[in-house]
Amino acid sequence: MKRTLIYKPAYCSMFLLLLFTILTNSCKKENLYGTIPLLNVADKSASAIRLYNFDDPTDVTVNSIPLTAYANPNTPTTGTALGLSIFPTGIWTNGDDGSPFVVPNSLLDKDGKAHFTMLIQSTITSGSVGEQSTIDTTIMNNATQPQDYYLMPNGHFKVVNRDNVPPTNSQNFKIRVINLGSNVYGDPSGLNIKGPVSLTYADGSPVSPALNNVAQGAASGYVELPYRAYQFKLFIANGAIDVTRQLAEIPSSAYYIPGNFGPLPQEGLIPRVRTFKPGGVYSIIVSENIQPLYRDVNRFTSGMPINSYRVITELDPGVNSTYAAMQAVNAIPGKQLTINVDGQPLGGPLPYAGSVTANTAQQAPYQIYVQGTHHIQAKDQSGNVLADKDIKLFPYDNYTIWAYDQPDGKPALLFEANDMTGTLYLSQSSQSGYVAPDDGTNGTLRRGQYNYALESRFLNLSPDLPYATFTNDNQLFLPAVAASGIDKGDTIRFFSAYVNLAPGAMPPNNSSILYSLPFVSPAATGVPFGNSEKGIVPQLIRGYQSKPGDKPEVPGLLLTTVAPINVLQAFIANPALYTAPQFKTAETGIYTVALVGAINASGTTDKAKLIVIKHNK
Repeated sequence: MKRTLIYKPAYCSMFLLLLFTILTNSCKKENLYGTIPLLNVADKSASAIRLYNFDDPTDVTVNSIPLTAYANPNTPTTGTALGLSIFPTGIWTNGDDGSPFVVPNSLLDKDGKAHFTMLIQSTITSGSVGEQSTIDTTIMNNATQPQDYYLMPNGHFKVVNRDNVPPTNSQNFKIRVINLGSNVYGDPSGLNIKGPVSLTYADGSPVSPALNNVAQGAASGYVELPYRAYQFKLFIANGAIDVTRQLAEIPSSAYYIPGNFGPLPQEGLIPRVRTFKPGGVYSIIVSENIQPLYRDVNRFTSGMPINSYRVITELDPGVNSTYAAMQAVNAIPGKQLTINVDGQPLGGPLPYAGSVTANTAQQAPYQIYVQGTHHIQAKDQSGNVLADKDIKLFPYDNYTIWAYDQPDGKPALLFEANDMTGTLYLSQSSQSGYVAPDDGTNGTLRRGQYNYALESRFLNLSPDLPYATFTNDNQLFLPAVAASGIDKGDTIRFFSAYVNLAPGAMPPNNSSILYSLPFVSPAATGVPFGNSEKGIVPQLIRGYQSKPGDKPEVPGLLLTTVAPINVLQAFIANPALYTAPQFKTAETGIYTVALVGAINASGTTDKAKLIVIKHNK
């Protein structure tokens, strides 16, 4: 047998070559364009310490580990992998939700403590000069009683016990009011927004006695409500609410005129329409916040401390994978109907919607259903089934079931999908700067959201009107194309939403029109939500008989027998909430304008009529 001999010098050379190759490959790293690789802190063990920032943008160090960039004119913006994973912008911001963050257990010392040193960047400025203040404190982790720490505008923490217990009914959410309002800075605005507060729905009606007259420095108990979209309002109250002392919801600001030295009415402050998740726990927290308002007539000094509020998520239940919501409307003249879902009534007996007083937004009750297929029936007072149809629900679906007469005289059901988000799909990316390739793989880049939107769709439910067009008085809902903003080059009032609508037809795309109506204070230092379209909101909405085709007639022939909708009546939840006329304007929310009844009906009760349904409470 032949033996192969390897001489020692050759053996050593081969070994060294192999070792060099291994070391070279093991040290090779991918070039990430100079970025700091982020850590997935969401998968790390979390402590019971959660902090919210109600003050100004703040730099944070925990147990001598800096988590933010501490950027200043002499120091470039940098950060650590852990810090940028928690604070991607390099600083702890003071967002609408308080920008909460939970301290990872890995940052605690051996005794379970977190020693914080913080540098607060003040937004109260004289010209362009701000101030800085520091915080040095230690917090003990208490796993048996989790606590939230709110960094208040006075530079101190307010400690509140956290509720990690979900609602007893999984369809519901829990909500409370915490009144941490104060006058640490005095009351330079002179608005006198302080004292007990009460929570109401959009029309000023109370949510619950437990959420009324919550004293300053106190917290209410929790109240369970069915999940859905709400537009809560908060008022100073002394027994009854004071409609002239409404609180602004951050990031909106109070109504203030620079140099004012007396109380101004606080009315018409537009809060967001929010969908509260089933299983979630929320708090509405009042605090003294530095609002971006000019304080003097020369508009030199900015930053006005005024009590306002935030909506805080205490317990996020995650993605809703179970529940959807439906309501029903009867658009068949002369009949009282019951809409059954799987054999059970939805909302009880329903009168004809056209019999309701004109220029009043109706609110049909909602019920919660589990995702999946459901059988819908419309029955008359004798129990006869007039129409039936199946619907397949997905989580978070929001539907209005309409019963109406078709052109052939037979009753039918229409399922109207309601968008409760104020979101539109744009023809170009809405993101500024480089975020991700706009290559069609990420639809987020093409979505534009309007947090303060009057959003409405239109329905033609008249059996003898082949095509209907709805108008802003006697013109279309213009402008058709936006010249600026996130929707530049697009429209937020698509023709398809209101032009040439056949009976029972719903456009598959671009089915709503939208007006952006943020409340902008006269003293505002900027327009963070975009310009308000208050000046072009319709005063009257009319119906026309139109015609599509090669020779279209749009808007067409005015329906003179159909009274127009007065927007300042039908699109205001409660006129009694306004004492000063300058604040009275169409309110944000999600609506449907429907033409019901017959154009050529002989009886007055069957005559065609425009009605308004409001889908949020």
